[in-house]
Amino acid sequence: MKLFLKYNKGYIFIYLLSLALTIIYSNVMRFIEAYESIYIIIFNTFILMCFLAFRYYQNRQLYRVLKNGVTSLNDAFLDFGSSDLSRDISNLLKEQHNLYEVEIQKCNKFHNEHLTFINQWVHQMKTPLSVMQLQLQEYQGEEKALSMEEEISKLNKGLNMAMHYARIDSFKKDFLAQQVALKKLVFDVVNEEKKTFIRNRIIPKVEIDENIKVYSDNKWLKFVLGQLIVNGVKYSKGKGKELIIKAYEEEKEIKLSVIDGGIGIPNKDIKRVFDPFFTGENGRKFGESTGMGLYIAKEVCKNLGHEIEIESKINEETKVTISFNR
Repeated sequence: MKLFLKYNKGYIFIYLLSLALTIIYSNVMRFIEAYESIYIIIFNTFILMCFLAFRYYQNRQLYRVLKNGVTSLNDAFLDFGSSDLSRDISNLLKEQHNLYEVEIQKCNKFHNEHLTFINQWVHQMKTPLSVMQLQLQEYQGEEKALSMEEEISKLNKGLNMAMHYARIDSFKKDFLAQQVALKKLVFDVVNEEKKTFIRNRIIPKVEIDENIKVYSDNKWLKFVLGQLIVNGVKYSKGKGKELIIKAYEEEKEIKLSVIDGGIGIPNKDIKRVFDPFFTGENGRKFGESTGMGLYIAKEVCKNLGHEIEIESKINEETKVTISFNR
């Protein structure tokens, strides 16, 4: 009703002004008696109230939408009333909705083509990398071969990250919830990254009971844990440090923590480490940081229904914890 009065205050003002001028002029010219002015005011006000009531009834749905706002795309197909104004606005919204759908379809087509290209490109790149790894086996132990193996490992990790990032939007199509034994999963990831541990002289320490199991997706969880381990090793300070991976029960949750004895994260960066492409102070110091690892880990955990959080102390440790509901 407030909006209705706001949009029709011009009619009301003009009515009051014209009525006042008419009555004043008629009384000055003595066309009517003073008491007759009361009947004129009552009669004309009644006509105005009927006119306003009719306009409000015709546009009541329109004013309701204007007050509450558009909450969904389906609001474009609501019946806004029987007046010409309501019908015109309704038609305009429908035309706008159709244009929006056309643009969305174009964007989706481009996005899907881009994802297809990324997936195909990643798989094509993995083939020559596999061939290179096989050829390097002939030169095992040589310094140059070790250096090339390290670079090939970095390429593989980068390709895997690109592939997982491309698949986040279609997560539901590539997701299988099942019971996962945390200790076995952790050992699998640690074994996959054993060369990284050896190269950096970091000792993995697993503190997980064999009976601890969670519901998750094995493949995606391995990817997240791999990202956390690689980050922990990369930013560990000095050699001979330990990377602790432990799981424990806490109230109604099971928590999996990766703790490194590294350089820590500055307080000014801690709130932004999960933002895409954010490398922070440590990323600039060490280089080779894309700023996407923790972002993808966060998105994967969100899709899996897990919580991930990070705590850090400068020059002491960084602790990343994944929380699973029982």
